[in-house]
Parts: sequence; C-alpha cells; structure tokens
Amino acid sequence: MQLEREVLLDLVKSTRIHSEERIKALGINLRKYKQANAKPPAHLLERIKSYEEKVLELNHLESEIKESSEAAWKI
Repeated sequence: MQLEREVLLDLVKSTRIHSEERIKALGINLRKYKQANAKPPAHLLERIKSYEEKVLELNHLESEIKESSEAAWKI
C-alpha cells in the first residue's frame, strides 16, 4: 500500500492527537485516585506511560516524514 506524504502526515497527526487525548483522560482518572488518597492501579500508570511513548514515536515519525523528500510512502 502506498500513501501520499500529506495523507500519511494527516494519519500520524490524528493518531498523535488521539493518544494525547487518551493521556488527558487517563490523567483525570489518576487525579481522582490521588484526591481520594488511594494508590492508582498499576495498569492505569502503564497505559499512561504507553501512550506517552507512542506520542514520542509519532512525533519522531512525523518529523522524519516532513524532512524527507519522498512524495509517497510504502507501508
């Protein structure tokens, strides 16, 4: 499958935005645990970390695509 550069950038950007929104939502849940002075479940912290890593990877990928002179990308 081949995608044009702008289409691929839009896809990466929308995925990054989704991940950032999930981090915000999970952060709200985390704050609720902290307000209740309760220890948050490990899976909640793991999911936040996972989405943060994903955002970093997507930012790197987006910058690579922008710096590249390729008109289309194979995936």
